[in-house]
Amino acid sequence: MKILTLKIAAGLTGLLLLSGCESWLDESPKSALTQSNFYQNSEHAEVAVNAIYAFTTSPFVGAGTYGETPFAMMEMATGHFLTKIGQAQYAIESGNLDVKPESPYVLSWWQSSFQGIEAANLALDHIPGISMDEMRKKQLLGEAHFFRAYYYFNLVRMFGDVPMKTTSTVAPNDGQIPKSPVADIYSNVIVPDLLAAEQAGLSNVAVGQRVSLGAVKSLLAKVYLTMAGAPLNQTDKYGLARDKAKEVIDAGWYSLFQTDGDGSYFDKVNNVTYDYTGEHIFMANFATGILNAYLPAYLTPLEADITASIEFGGLYPHQTLLDTYDANDLRGQDHGYYYENLVVGANTFNFPWAIYKHFDKNIITTSPQSGKDFPIIRYPDVLLIYAEAQNQADGSPNASAYAAINSIRSRAGLADLSGLSQAAFRESVWKERVWELSSENIVWFDMVRTLKAFDTSTGTFVDLLSYKLPTSGVTYKEKNLLFPLPAREVQASSLQQNTGY
Repeated sequence: MKILTLKIAAGLTGLLLLSGCESWLDESPKSALTQSNFYQNSEHAEVAVNAIYAFTTSPFVGAGTYGETPFAMMEMATGHFLTKIGQAQYAIESGNLDVKPESPYVLSWWQSSFQGIEAANLALDHIPGISMDEMRKKQLLGEAHFFRAYYYFNLVRMFGDVPMKTTSTVAPNDGQIPKSPVADIYSNVIVPDLLAAEQAGLSNVAVGQRVSLGAVKSLLAKVYLTMAGAPLNQTDKYGLARDKAKEVIDAGWYSLFQTDGDGSYFDKVNNVTYDYTGEHIFMANFATGILNAYLPAYLTPLEADITASIEFGGLYPHQTLLDTYDANDLRGQDHGYYYENLVVGANTFNFPWAIYKHFDKNIITTSPQSGKDFPIIRYPDVLLIYAEAQNQADGSPNASAYAAINSIRSRAGLADLSGLSQAAFRESVWKERVWELSSENIVWFDMVRTLKAFDTSTGTFVDLLSYKLPTSGVTYKEKNLLFPLPAREVQASSLQQNTGY
């Protein structure tokens, strides 16, 4: 079913399977294939780019002893979720705002991001010299540019200043480079790479799970919105975020899932059949029996006895988050984005509230292995990026901004908004981002760029640096705006650890 994943596996085995080392920045690929005998033809070019895709999945699989996943790190830090895994040391540390440099969570995000960057650099360095169809070459280079931007975008938001590496590793010391300021990485890598990808002739929407023009424009809109907020505070970027998100909306390439005769829209969001259709713009790719998705089992209620898999209860919503949903909001009701029971055959199973958004019904009776892709960018995110950016850039919400946010609200069973001030509209958008995008590794990034947190114990936004997590009672400090660099990276290099760690 998922041909691209097969090609990724082949590409990794033949070219980019990395072995242990002191620092991932120093690592060069180890295999029988070398740079001198590999980049010879179009097939090699395809494999090189396919390999870059694989590193998007690493944060959504297991890390740690007790079935933990780096996915949980940012969700626990919002104060909106808890874990049922008593031995989940690293998730609990995140929920206590006490993530340590030794955490496998930070290592996974750092390591997989720089592996992806190295794979992209290899492609960008060598594919231009391959004799092949020029249009296809341009597209492959566009995909490589997209991924290098994507991986760096994650790194700077999580770790702040990081090494800026834009060429592939040749000599062992090539990775011994200092940190570059966040602003420089945005201006020299992230934005230029996405602008290059935008001109690469990519298909408008995903074909065979590949990066599309829609994904490029959507990520660029998100990048601009982030640059407009903390720590850069480049407020001129609101207009760029507005315009880029509007391009995606006006193109008509994507649409919100709707409840119809084929089922509820919630059952489409989490159904593997609908991956890369409708509102799914960019996803981390998994395939049953090849690269199994871990999250469906990780998020299934602990010992609920509803699946053929181990049930971890790895992450579940705090009651205060559920309480912030309006009584009429379908997203907060059973089998919206959360659920508290499941009918399996003639049996009804009841359990504490759990996350339904990433549930895969196939693991109930078919197999404990899931092929469900993880959503990285959905169309609701783009609509809300536009609404927020337009309001900020122009001083008040226009009709298009209201249409964007109200399309999400009406689908959820809520009344349309109207007549709001700039400040009230902005806060309404922020609330919709929490209610619509929770458990997608988005809300924590929103907290850091806005320096505001949705305190679910009061249902209001508060200054992030005075925010006390409802889940643990711990208050945010300035050091918590970034995660620590992995201990092994600091020990193996001259990199300075982030302040406070």
